[in-house]
Amino acid sequence: MNLSTGESRVKLAPDQVASLRTAGVLIEDARRERPRYFDGRFLAARDLTRDQEYILTREADLGQAAGSGVARGLDVERGSAGDRVTITAGHGVTPAGELVLLPRPLELRLADVPRAQQLTARFGLGRWPQPPLRSRNGLFVLALRPVEFTANPVGAYPTSITGQRTVEDGDVVEATAIVLVPWQDDGAADALAARRGRAAAAIFGGDGVRGVSADVLPLAMLALMNNVVVWLDEALVRRELGADRADLPGLGHSPRALRLAHLVQHQVHLADILAASGGRGFAARENFPLLPPAGPLPAGMIDSRDFTQRYFPPEMAVDFSIIPEDELPALVEESLSLPPIDLEASSATLEATAVLILAPVARHEWRAVNSRLTSRILPLRPAAINLVATRKPLEILQQLRIPRLPPVISPVDPAQAEWARLAALPSLWFVRRRNLAYRDDLAGEAIRVAGRDLVDRAAPRLAGLGLEAALGRLLERATPRAALEIESLLASPRFAESPALTAAALGELGQAPALDQAAVLRVAADLSAPGVGDGLSRLERARPDTVPSKAALKELAEGGDWRAADAAAAGARSAQLPALARSVLRPQPLRAAEEDAAPPPARATARPTAATTAAGEKAATTPAGKRRRTTAAAGKSEGGRQ
Repeated sequence: MNLSTGESRVKLAPDQVASLRTAGVLIEDARRERPRYFDGRFLAARDLTRDQEYILTREADLGQAAGSGVARGLDVERGSAGDRVTITAGHGVTPAGELVLLPRPLELRLADVPRAQQLTARFGLGRWPQPPLRSRNGLFVLALRPVEFTANPVGAYPTSITGQRTVEDGDVVEATAIVLVPWQDDGAADALAARRGRAAAAIFGGDGVRGVSADVLPLAMLALMNNVVVWLDEALVRRELGADRADLPGLGHSPRALRLAHLVQHQVHLADILAASGGRGFAARENFPLLPPAGPLPAGMIDSRDFTQRYFPPEMAVDFSIIPEDELPALVEESLSLPPIDLEASSATLEATAVLILAPVARHEWRAVNSRLTSRILPLRPAAINLVATRKPLEILQQLRIPRLPPVISPVDPAQAEWARLAALPSLWFVRRRNLAYRDDLAGEAIRVAGRDLVDRAAPRLAGLGLEAALGRLLERATPRAALEIESLLASPRFAESPALTAAALGELGQAPALDQAAVLRVAADLSAPGVGDGLSRLERARPDTVPSKAALKELAEGGDWRAADAAAAGARSAQLPALARSVLRPQPLRAAEEDAAPPPARATARPTAATTAAGEKAATTPAGKRRRTTAAAGKSEGGRQ
């Protein structure tokens, strides 16, 4: 390995260099020239300085290849007073590829940063008259800039016979300076809150942060009124370290990092507006000229009395739907590939924009909520629908549509009541929809059924547990769909492995006034919630050589207070579980339980009949629903010996 030229570089001879230059195929970079050392060469300070500049240039090129942004830390927050901000320790890379570093956190007083103002003017970051420190107003970008200075004086020997010895700084110290860059906008100093939305529209609707030098690393945007921070927004200008690339060559409207930052900034901005207004709702146009393709929705934007919305412009098509809460991040990630929503666009553009408002539903409640709805999508009408007076006559004729009558809202309709409950949730989200033509080739309704394998597997197990009578009473009251849901619930693995939880499910179903499909799904969602039934499972595992007694299971199935026992067992220590299991489940040895569930003895001279075989198969099942290891042939021979 040759350390002076590198492993993969080809060294050209002088005649080759001349021929390549003549052909015009030799590309030279003046920034990447370095001194060539050899014995006998006289070195001057300029040679060693040029060597250092070569290394710094290569480092900056590598830094630009990896992208720019904050690598770690450098979070900006409000300080201990209104005119102070704090910056945590960390480091990052400027767009020019330079490294900036804060080795420790610091608190900065904005009124006492004359050095930052001097650096701003000295480095040419902004040409504007410096106002007095006590009256600094407007929008500023708080940024870090790499700087260097000389220090540590040393003696310098004369370079001639008649020269004198001098003192020069012996070290070059690299440092980071904090600068305030003024944000160039309309300059409406009396409307700082409105300027925040316009700055977001200019940044996220364009190519990013403009007017800020590539030699600085932006950390946050500040709105100052007499040096007091009115609002602080990191996501407007802060970017995480990574290659800032567009998604598709020539097709992506903006890089993904910029769109993700838009979503984060919108969440912070919305939270600040709601905190300042006390949670009062508003129309999106009042504060956001540009919305991200997905984001949270303020509470109370949907009127549950007539299902109208007042957040989006009335020209836009808005629908309301439900989604499992664990699938919401995936849908938001997909919507980030769409352009942002321009609320100041023309009416024709807004009419071609569709938005879907989503109500996140917990996974264990999904089937119960879905069963109470007749449709998964509910169209929402705008609250202010009479906009004809604001249009010109020609626009009225061009956009004339047959008016749609509002749907009749029935206060006693269960589906409308469920939609009203979902509309009142505080965690609604909106996503922009694609303008694609969807086609439904099949018309019908999906009905969930339970196969005979589920019934055949659950019935013998419940008979062995002594719960067949409780199941029979439930099936007599249940509707056909509810009966299928009950059989499917009891045959699920979680209930099949736990006799106590099976008895608790029968008890909860028995307390329902009307046993329809919605009631069964409500019980299933309740018992499938995180943490429910964990205490009963701990009690059953406390003594693995025993099973719950039939009497204890029957009490639970008849409406016993199993929730108190479940909560007590979930928080009990391991040493307390056996005593708690004896009082709740009254366990009996596994052998005694098998003998208790065994069929009556058959006559010695009688030939086993089909009914006897069925009883033998039932006896071959443990009270927990597990198959015994005894075979059918062994059971027959044992009956013959009797």
